[in-house]
Amino acid sequence: MTDRDSNNRILIVGTIPEMCADRRAKGSLSCSDPDGQHEGEFSQLETLLIERRAQTRDLPDGFRIHTALDEGGAIEMVRQAVARKKPYALAFVGIDTSPGVESFDTIERMWETDPELQIVVCSADAGTAWIECTERLGHSDRLLLLRKPFDHAEVWQVALSLIEKWNLGRQASVKLDEMHEIARATNEKLHEQIKKRAEVEEELRYLAYHDQVTGLPNRVYLLDRIEQCIARSHRVPGYRYAVLYLDLDNFKLVNDSMGHDCGDKLLQDVAQRLRTCMRTIDTVARIEEDVAARVGGDEFIVLLEGLHDLKDSARVAERFIEVLGRPFRLDGREITICASIGIATSERKYVRAQEVLRDADTAMYRAKSRGKGRYAIFDPEMHEAAKRRLEIESKLRDAICHEQFQIAYQPIVDVRSSELVGFEALFRCHLPGIETTPQEIINIAEETGLIMQMGCWVFRRACQDFRTWLDKFPHAGDLRISINLSRRELVDDDLIESVRSTLHETNVPVGQVCIEITESGIIENGDRAIVRLRELRGLGAQLHMDDFGTGYSSLSCLHTFPLDAVKIDRAFTATMTKDTRYIAVVKAIVTLCRALGMRVTVEGIETPEQLELVDSLGCDLAQGFLFARPMSSEAVQDLLRSTPDRLMAA
Repeated sequence: MTDRDSNNRILIVGTIPEMCADRRAKGSLSCSDPDGQHEGEFSQLETLLIERRAQTRDLPDGFRIHTALDEGGAIEMVRQAVARKKPYALAFVGIDTSPGVESFDTIERMWETDPELQIVVCSADAGTAWIECTERLGHSDRLLLLRKPFDHAEVWQVALSLIEKWNLGRQASVKLDEMHEIARATNEKLHEQIKKRAEVEEELRYLAYHDQVTGLPNRVYLLDRIEQCIARSHRVPGYRYAVLYLDLDNFKLVNDSMGHDCGDKLLQDVAQRLRTCMRTIDTVARIEEDVAARVGGDEFIVLLEGLHDLKDSARVAERFIEVLGRPFRLDGREITICASIGIATSERKYVRAQEVLRDADTAMYRAKSRGKGRYAIFDPEMHEAAKRRLEIESKLRDAICHEQFQIAYQPIVDVRSSELVGFEALFRCHLPGIETTPQEIINIAEETGLIMQMGCWVFRRACQDFRTWLDKFPHAGDLRISINLSRRELVDDDLIESVRSTLHETNVPVGQVCIEITESGIIENGDRAIVRLRELRGLGAQLHMDDFGTGYSSLSCLHTFPLDAVKIDRAFTATMTKDTRYIAVVKAIVTLCRALGMRVTVEGIETPEQLELVDSLGCDLAQGFLFARPMSSEAVQDLLRSTPDRLMAA
């Protein structure tokens, strides 16, 4: 509050003769009623105040004094002053005789109107007046007693001090109000910040425990729930739970061919079907509470709690396989996928959640190895198989680092003439300390992605060996070399450039290089496989479908692929002589291939009877132990050296 805003207004109530006199003052002091119409002059007190005004800067504008002749007028003047927001700082209330009830009522009513008004009671009978005042009004720093006759210096000091006290109080009150307003605004801001922080923390908590794509709980949340189930199963006899580990077959194909947006949409649809499926089968599986979680990529986990019978978990898995096997609608196209499911139950006394997930994951891989759209329940033998798989993978990685591989070449012979027409390059690898088969190694390499490095090495080494044979033996000039390509290599973006550069570096005749891709590898990759096969054909290489008959393709789809030959799997060869139905199938394959301009090769020929049978069916080429076992590159050179006519004895 500035000096201009200072309150210097004083109200005099009643008649105080000692304060009124003739016009003997050397100066005048403004004195009026609230409307400013009545003015008067005061004697010695006025003179003293006027003289002191020149000696102090405390009140540069002096005092503004208003007078009320009766108590009713005083109360009204106080009310009007408050209404005009120009309240009195001080009121002198003159009492000629001992104060009575009316005097106290006046003071109380003045205080009711203006609680901040300071009152100085002026009385000649000071002792009695003060006792009665304090008994009625109580002790207050707003109530003082001034004895008559007045000491002018005392009056001046009282007026000046109380005016200053009122102004300081008002300044403190204003400052306090400002501080309250600042505190209120600060509290509101702080409350808003706390609210926003709580919202952020809640969002972070949600993100920490949920998958952003599907909205399902994630691995962190799931592990905690499984830990709770484990603890409860130890406390409560008969409490059962199960964990289902789901892996979506062919999801990578959707991601690669249709883009990650469609892949995410597929994951969301799968999550919704899982939620809906769990709600609809509660009564069948007798499930108290289920949790479905996405743990990464195309993997989902379902926790079944409170099972009455562990066999219910298998029924739930069957339901999931059936529901997820229904077509999905993505980007205007129908997509069909299936799920491989591994199941781990509380039948084994688990201690940690990671152990449950490990066993469910192991069972899932067992289900996947048996074919798509299946489930498997974990048993201890799977754990041993998983340990073996890890051991093979570890040793295989070491073999890749040191290129400790070999290639065996199996002759391919013309069925009618028994003439050698080429060789198939077969991958071989010896892993120290563990007995394994080439196919087991290849399967693990496919699962882990190691097949990419292995396949690149095999292709390059086979081309190098083939170039050596062609250079050393002129009569081998029209031989062909068949090299297998894995399903992972088929969809690799760098495949075409890798094949092109290898063919260029080794300088082999491209038209005599036959690239073999398994039936499942072609069918699973669909349109993308067709594009890649055409790119390989564009390089000049021949294309063969390997292991025909072991997958799920039909004869009618052969015309959609740019193939030069079909190789019938050895399983047909071993069965044809025992089951005539297989003979009819092979005959149908040969007939269709003839119509499409494709050759037919038969694997696994081990007896003259088998050779005679495939010859009668019109097959073109054959390979098997009847002609020769797979051999090293040096043995191939010995064979070519010893057979200038290239005839292979059957």
